[in-house]
Amino acid sequence: MKQIPAVLVFVCAVCLMLWLPNALAAEPQKGGTLTYGSVTEVSSIDPHVYQGTTWKSINLSLYNSLLSVDEKGQPVAALAESWEVLDARTIVFKLRKGVKFHKGQDFTAADVKYSLERILNPETGATLRSNLKGVIVTVIDDYTVKVEKDVDDVTLLSVLAMGETAIISEEWMKSGPNLKIEANGTGPFVLKDHEPKVRLVVEMNPTYFEKGLPYLDKIVFRMIKDGGTRVNAIKTGAVDVIDTVPWKDINLLKAQKNLVVNVQDGEFMNLWLNATKKPLDDQKVRQAIAYAIDRQAISEAAFFGYGSPLYGPPTNESSWYYREDLADTFKRDLDKAKKLLKEAGYEKGFDLELLTYNGLQMYTVTAQIVQANLKEIGIKVNIKLAEWASVVENKNKASYDFLIYGVTIKSPDPDVYSFYFGPESTYWAKPIGFRDETIEKLLAEGRTTTSTEARQKIYYQLEKRLLELSPWVHINWRANCHAHTDKVMGYKHLGGFLAEAYPKLKYTWLAK
Repeated sequence: MKQIPAVLVFVCAVCLMLWLPNALAAEPQKGGTLTYGSVTEVSSIDPHVYQGTTWKSINLSLYNSLLSVDEKGQPVAALAESWEVLDARTIVFKLRKGVKFHKGQDFTAADVKYSLERILNPETGATLRSNLKGVIVTVIDDYTVKVEKDVDDVTLLSVLAMGETAIISEEWMKSGPNLKIEANGTGPFVLKDHEPKVRLVVEMNPTYFEKGLPYLDKIVFRMIKDGGTRVNAIKTGAVDVIDTVPWKDINLLKAQKNLVVNVQDGEFMNLWLNATKKPLDDQKVRQAIAYAIDRQAISEAAFFGYGSPLYGPPTNESSWYYREDLADTFKRDLDKAKKLLKEAGYEKGFDLELLTYNGLQMYTVTAQIVQANLKEIGIKVNIKLAEWASVVENKNKASYDFLIYGVTIKSPDPDVYSFYFGPESTYWAKPIGFRDETIEKLLAEGRTTTSTEARQKIYYQLEKRLLELSPWVHINWRANCHAHTDKVMGYKHLGGFLAEAYPKLKYTWLAK
C-alpha cells in the first residue's frame, strides 16, 4: 500500500484548519447585543400608525401580523399557521395555538378581531384603514377567524401580511396603555426601554413561537439623525449597523476594511403639495412646479451618482404595470411651467414655504435646488428646516405648503396607490382632505378586478390621472444604503418594498 506524502498531509491539514472555522461560522450563533444606528427619530411605536423605516424595523421586532413575507415577497405564515381563500373577498385563517403576548396574555381569534377593528376605527388614525375598509371579522372559534370584505379584493392577503396590521392583545388594551410608548406584541423581541426620539431597547422573547429564533439577546436602537455622526459610529465600532448611509459617504465606507456595504434601489423622492390650500389647489400650479424641477441636477448634487431622475409615475421598469409612454411626462420645460402659471392667474408668482428634514444633507440640498428652480418661474420659496418628528407632525396636521418626503415602496401591487392617495389614508391624503372621484373609482376597480390584463388598463388610467392632478411631484429614484460590521451575519437589506417589509432582524446574528 502506497504511503501518502507528508507534504500532502500537511496541505490537507492546513486546508482543514482554514475551512473548519468558516464552516462553523456559517451556523447562526446565539447571543450578543446588536447596536443599530438609525436616522429616524421615532416618536411613537403605535403598531398601526406608520412612522418611517426605523419604526417598521421596530414594529416587526415587537409584533406579528396574521401573515409575513419571505425574501421574495410572498406571503408566509405568522400568527396564522394556514389560510384558505374561499373567494375573492373571503379568507379563513387557522391560528397558531400556544402563542402568548409579551405580558402573558394568550393569543386567540378575539385579538385578531379587536386589532383589525381598531385599524378600522377612524379615531386610531391607522395607516391601512382605507385598505381594510369594508372588512368584517368573524370569530369562528378561539383559533379560527374569517376575514371578509364587502366587495371582491385581490389585495386583501398582501395587506394582512403588512406590519401595519399587527395583532395586539384585547385584554391588555382594556387597561388603557399608551401604544405610542408601550408595546405588548407576540414578536421575536420584547420592549425593555424606550426614550422617544433617542433610544429604544428590545430583548429576546424567550417564548417566541418560531423555533430557534431570534438569535440576538438584545437590540439597542440609537437614533442618530446626523449623517456624519452615524458614519463615524460605524467606522469606530460604536454601532454595528447603520441605515441610510449618506450618499456622499457610500464609496468611503465601501473602501473601509471590516465593513459590509449594501446598496439597494426602490425608494423615491417627492414634493408633497398641500393640494387643498391656495394656490396649490390649482392643478395648473402643481403641474407648473412639476415642469420646473431640475431632476437631473438634484440626482447628481444630492445623491452623488446613487439617484436617477423620475419624470413619470413611481413605477419600476420591471413592474408588470409599467407604461413607457408615461415615463417622460414631466421632462423639464420652463416655458410650459410659466405658461401654466399664467393660465392659472399667477403670472407674477407667489411665495411658498418648503418644509424639509434637517437631519440628512440630501433633503437640504434638494430643497436648495427646488428653491432655485422655482425662482426661475417666479415662485419665491422659503425653506423651513425641522426635526423629523416635527415634519411628520406637520404632515399629519396638514400644516405646510409643500414638503420634501422620501417614500419606500410599500407593496409590489399597484394598489399601493391607495396607501398614498386613498381618501382614508392617513399617510398623506386624509390629513389635507384630498379627494378625487376618478382616483377613488379606479382604485376600487383595480382592487376588485382579478384579470391582470384588465388591471393593467385600470392602473394606466390611474397613473395618467395622478400625473394630470400632480398632488405629488416626483423627483428621483434614490438608492438606499445600509452598512454593518463584518461580524454581523444574516442581515439582509433588500430592495423595493422588501426594504421595509422583510423582518430581517429576527434572522440577524453576531459572529463570535
